[in-house]
Amino acid sequence: MHQNILVSTPGRTAGSVLVAIALLGLALTAAPARAQITDGPDVNTSRKAGADSECAIAKNPTNKLELFAACNTATAGLFAARSTDLGNTWTYPDATDRTLADGDPGQGPAACCDPTLAWDTFGNLYLGYLDAAINNVVVLLSTDSGLTFNTLATFPGSVDQPTVVAAATAGAAATSPVAVWVVWNQSGTMRASGAAVTGLGAVGAFNPVQTVPGTLNCTFGDVAIAPSGVVVQACQDGNPSFTGPTNILISTDADGLGPGNFGASVVATTTNVGTFDAIPAQASRTIDAEAGLAYDSFDGSLALPGFPGPSPHFGRLYLVYTEETALENNDTDIMLRFSDDDGATWSAPIQVNNDATARSQFLPRIASNTLSGNIAVCWHDARNSATNTAMQEYCAMATPAGATPVFFDQQPVSDGSSTSTGSGVEFGDYSGLAYFQGRAHPIWADTSNSTGDNPNGTANFDATTDRVSGGAATSSGDPHLTTVDGVHYDFQSAGELVSLRGDGLEIQTRQTAIATSFFPGPNPYTGLATCASLNTAVAAQVGPRRVTYQPNINGVPDPSGLQLRIDGTLTTLGAAGIDLGSGGRIDKTAADGGIEIEFPNGTRLVVTPGWWASQGKWYLNVNAYDTTASEGILGALAPGSWLPALPDGTSLGPRPSPLPARYTALYQTFADAWRVTDATSLFDYAPGTSTGDFTLLGWPRDSAPCEVAWDPDGTPGVVAKPLDLEIAQRVCERIEDANRRANCVFDVRVTGERGFADTYFATQQIEVGGELPPRPEPILGSWAVSLHLGYPFPLGDFEDLGAEGTYAAAIDLEWRFAPQRSLELVLGRYAFEIDPGAIDVDIDGLSLYYKAYNAPAGSPRLFWQLGPGLFDVQPGLSTEGISAGVGWQTPIGSNLELEAAGLLFHLFSTGAQDDIDFALTQVGLKWTF
Repeated sequence: MHQNILVSTPGRTAGSVLVAIALLGLALTAAPARAQITDGPDVNTSRKAGADSECAIAKNPTNKLELFAACNTATAGLFAARSTDLGNTWTYPDATDRTLADGDPGQGPAACCDPTLAWDTFGNLYLGYLDAAINNVVVLLSTDSGLTFNTLATFPGSVDQPTVVAAATAGAAATSPVAVWVVWNQSGTMRASGAAVTGLGAVGAFNPVQTVPGTLNCTFGDVAIAPSGVVVQACQDGNPSFTGPTNILISTDADGLGPGNFGASVVATTTNVGTFDAIPAQASRTIDAEAGLAYDSFDGSLALPGFPGPSPHFGRLYLVYTEETALENNDTDIMLRFSDDDGATWSAPIQVNNDATARSQFLPRIASNTLSGNIAVCWHDARNSATNTAMQEYCAMATPAGATPVFFDQQPVSDGSSTSTGSGVEFGDYSGLAYFQGRAHPIWADTSNSTGDNPNGTANFDATTDRVSGGAATSSGDPHLTTVDGVHYDFQSAGELVSLRGDGLEIQTRQTAIATSFFPGPNPYTGLATCASLNTAVAAQVGPRRVTYQPNINGVPDPSGLQLRIDGTLTTLGAAGIDLGSGGRIDKTAADGGIEIEFPNGTRLVVTPGWWASQGKWYLNVNAYDTTASEGILGALAPGSWLPALPDGTSLGPRPSPLPARYTALYQTFADAWRVTDATSLFDYAPGTSTGDFTLLGWPRDSAPCEVAWDPDGTPGVVAKPLDLEIAQRVCERIEDANRRANCVFDVRVTGERGFADTYFATQQIEVGGELPPRPEPILGSWAVSLHLGYPFPLGDFEDLGAEGTYAAAIDLEWRFAPQRSLELVLGRYAFEIDPGAIDVDIDGLSLYYKAYNAPAGSPRLFWQLGPGLFDVQPGLSTEGISAGVGWQTPIGSNLELEAAGLLFHLFSTGAQDDIDFALTQVGLKWTF
């Protein structure tokens, strides 16, 4: 994943130590304008000898884990594979030869080629292809996720390149809950037929075949079904020389499955790419414009509270195609247009690929996520090939939020580069793409053998696929934010805000102001120095369910854990997790109290809590992974803006130069725009309270003191004390990522709370799937000083305990040399009477103890100690002794602990004085520095 971040010059400083903290995060360069995407490892679906190409792929809308793929293959029939684990592994309906429609009984008529796939919302899987004689378009139907197929329909004639599509429909043009349509070229003209679908296996008869008017010599077609039931067909109108320029024609059937026919075709665009256009990467097979269609079908059926409408561009039709910058120059690009009137008129072209080269991009594919309206486009790309012959698979995603699509930061998703074999079908006429629930699954013909399991090495094509989704967004610590396009900035507002929204989900966080005696330095990105706040609660809309993870709503946080509520009901999360339906669920993570929420679109939200005992508060790391949501304070930067867009898509523009204007833009205009309201809040509240009770306008302060007179949790207003920078660096040294480690150092330094390092470490380990061992002592080599006061008394004689002149006082210097182990040097004075009124004893002692604790620092713990001492007993006795003891410590501040101990001394005499035995109890304060 490529990640770019920004640099800025701080507008002010607060001393050299503060600058040092700020510089820890200064690995910052230039900002991307678009959100990131991520991909997984490539998976070779075929792993068989011979070439596999011209692949199709479909995803089950009723089970997001199921995929089906089919390709042309070197042997008879079609290669066919299915996955039940989101594409991680693949099995075969016919495990013997990994092919279907090859003459085996029960697999449909024998196939030649050109597979096409569609999966409807009832779970019906459609597989279309040309039969072996190339005189029939065959459509098979499976009702068991591709395990078995039956013949659904055949369409005879001189046929070529069919496309099947299925979609849920409603509205005037819809005659059934789902429609399935097939288009193909027959005798040089586009043909189409559709059928009504009313349930699993309940597919009606196909309508009489229509000849699409005005499509003579138009081929390489595609078809899309509008949410209303309208059907739109696209094809490329060739010319006799097969070179450009050519037209892409659009035809619309306004009443769908009704009695009407397709209307007259319109020209959506011209292109310099011909119908058989040779480029270096595919000189033999050639390419065409490969027009593709997709509708925004997100109708709002899983709409969020306060956002009842469907996608902002519900019903918008997208067209993707290949363009050449000049005839026969091989500089081809992937272009996108859109129509808001079912193809009657079209927007200006938008270039999808963002390279600055004069090399080829070809074979585009487009798909839309029906749960969000997001679109994905994938294509073959030779931008990194000096000879313009080696291709990588590239993908980009876009959200429907703005007036026009803005694509996420694109990148190669293939793990290797593929070159054509120079003969046969090469990369083929098309590739495949499925997109549903936040994951796009491209499939392409690949010769890189990056997976190492192609039986032919790099000599033949295998069918390779991948999983593509959005990037990561985080809100951690004080809080430090990383947007979906990789920009790091601090955001210290106080209240409840929309952290991430879009693609069918919403995540809200509650930020709470904290009082510190240390005023942090300027953030490298914003240039602002302010007081700090914490994430103290999180809420999310997970499909139709509302989930909250927050402290007791009675106002007093419970140190034993946060409370999980689902739709307002207090819920216990067990080891088996909780299925939320619609593809959502909640599970525990390896971190103590950590949870992971999976959203229907595939986004994963990981919440890692920490308990701050001295403040009586919970604080949270909130990390979203694989997300294609792009709005909120973690959303993508608006074009030309230093901050994410406002809810209406408005850009705040470049960062203001004056610090006051910068503060106003960030903490008033931007923060207030993303605050939740009573109508839009996802949180749970105690009776009589609302989001307003957690909102502190005017926070953060932009100058010291960082005092908080108001506290929504009702906890005491304890002022956090800082730690030395060097200690904070040692505490956070096990955090591997440089930016996250800098955030950890900042948090531990400013608050004095070492537990921040634990939450960062837990987040790190969860990300890599690592174990969470007991945390090591975070401050090895540190020092502590203690002052103890108490009472000594003779063993067996308690009656004079507390008498005048009886006391114990000691100063201790402790050095930690190992986890939960230390050496302690004690200088003490002890006064008491052996015989009441007879002998007064004063002892000056110097002792050295070995000290062992049963728990890490920062938590209540027991200890034992043992060591020798030198004692000067008045009058006139010097002696050596051994002392042992036990005690208890508990934190009462950021680096302050209360310690109580009971010690037993046995002082050996030198002959002039009887042995002196005594014990003492003492209480003291320990300060670690």
